Amino acid sequence: MAVSTQTHNHAFAAPFALLVRLGAKVHAGIRALQMARMLSTLSSMSDHQLAQVGISRSDIPKYAATLMDNE
Repeated sequence: MAVSTQTHNHAFAAPFALLVRLGAKVHAGIRALQMARMLSTLSSMSDHQLAQVGISRSDIPKYAATLMDNE
């Protein structure tokens, strides 16, 4: 008994789509954790240390976002 290609592809499409969505959510969660850790680390630095890096305290969110985008 032959299984049609269309039926065979459909049988894998739904689970594959679920895995793709799950992977995207996991990736987004990991990125959010990385961003939170980076913000925490930068925020815990002294103003002198931040100045050595070349940023001010008000620049921390933008700087962290730039670092994340370049990763």
